[in-house]
Amino acid sequence: MVAIVTRYHGPTNTRGARYSARADGRVVYVGIDHALDEEGNHRRAAVKLCRLGVWDEDRFFGGSVRDGEWAWVPVFTYELEQRQQKKVEV
Repeated sequence: MVAIVTRYHGPTNTRGARYSARADGRVVYVGIDHALDEEGNHRRAAVKLCRLGVWDEDRFFGGSVRDGEWAWVPVFTYELEQRQQKKVEV
C-alpha cells in the first residue's frame, strides 16, 4: 500500500507558491488555486498524481501530518476490492 504525501512550497525568487504530491517514486506539482482552501489544494495535487497511475481511483482520505504536509490513503469499498482481486486472478 502506498500513501500520497502532499506538501506546500512557498514562493521563491523564480517560482510562485505551489503544492507537490509524491508517491511511488513520482512527483507532480500544481500551482495554487485561490478559489480553494488549503485542504482543497492538497487534494488537487493528490488527484493529479492519481491520474498518473498511482491509484486506479481518486477516492481517498487525508489529513495534516505536520506543518505544510498532508498524507492521503485510498478509501476502498467492497466493490473496488472485488475488481482489483479479479485483475490479479487473470
